[in-house]
Amino acid sequence: MDAHERIYFRLFSSAALFTFLAACGGAGGGGGAQPAQASSTQSPASSSSSSSSSSSSSSSSASSSGAGTTGGPFNRRANIASCDPGELKDSERQAVLDKLNAIRARHGLLAVTYESTHDAAAAEAALYMVANRGLTHTPSAGGLCYSANAYNLASTSNLHLAWRSGGSNYDSLASTGSLVGFLIDDDVPSLGHRRWMLDPFLGKTTYGRVDGVPNGTSNVYSSSVLKVLGNGRGNVSAMSTDYVAYPQGVYPAAEFGKSWFLSFSAIASKTNAGANGSGQVSYATATVTVSGPGGTLGISEQSADYNGYGMANNLQWKVAGLQDNLSYNVTVANVIVNGSPRTYNYSFRLQ
Repeated sequence: MDAHERIYFRLFSSAALFTFLAACGGAGGGGGAQPAQASSTQSPASSSSSSSSSSSSSSSSASSSGAGTTGGPFNRRANIASCDPGELKDSERQAVLDKLNAIRARHGLLAVTYESTHDAAAAEAALYMVANRGLTHTPSAGGLCYSANAYNLASTSNLHLAWRSGGSNYDSLASTGSLVGFLIDDDVPSLGHRRWMLDPFLGKTTYGRVDGVPNGTSNVYSSSVLKVLGNGRGNVSAMSTDYVAYPQGVYPAAEFGKSWFLSFSAIASKTNAGANGSGQVSYATATVTVSGPGGTLGISEQSADYNGYGMANNLQWKVAGLQDNLSYNVTVANVIVNGSPRTYNYSFRLQ
């Protein structure tokens, strides 16, 4: 299955921290790949590519990142100059898996298991992103620290890259933070990261992380790779719900952006991932109502697509005036599922 990029760029000025994210594109349930467009007019992939073109091997840059030493989430730090991805602690991988499953549980989704056979490839993909100071789902053979493993994992994974000036290590940066970024998907109109994480048919995942100082810069980079394609399950009948809604239930306020999109996907089939697209679900006449203690709230930017990022149907909208510690009721009405109109009701509370 081909993969395409969804990229965004954010600046956290208070911490002098820049973050790039890229999410895979492609149809869920074994469908054909879908076209993708950059979701930001300022593409970090382009700017990082031009930066990496002037890079060259330098042992000094590796030593400034603490290469080869134990620290933070690593049994052994990466050595960027020698293209050694280092070794991530098993406890860090477990923390990422636990976080992913905790997020999925809030949505009534089945837990995923960990696929350790891809650990080395995930590390190589993360290494490529750091070495070349940018994100891509199609690593080039001409890039620094390229490998076939890096290509295979990059093309089937959500990607994250953070960097900041100075030579300090990223030991205090929790790997689970990249999952929160994927979930909120701020400034990514396709919501590609979120939709892959909340794919009901996701069965297994693999995680890789590399931190280091690339050649030609004094900045510290940290890249995470979360495999989300190619590990599907065929049957999710054990789910008690027949939709995926974000947010839903009691939801951590830190894992939702009030000014960004809420989203909803109907599950038309629990036994065939490919039978959940435009042929089975239509939002052409769907309406969304969100009400709280003060009455009905305003809805804007409602749209739908069937592009296949995770679930092959998606409805999204923004809501004005959401507040923490208040309960809201959502009604998604007149969704056509397998030829019949359906109405869905659920609630959420941010706290």
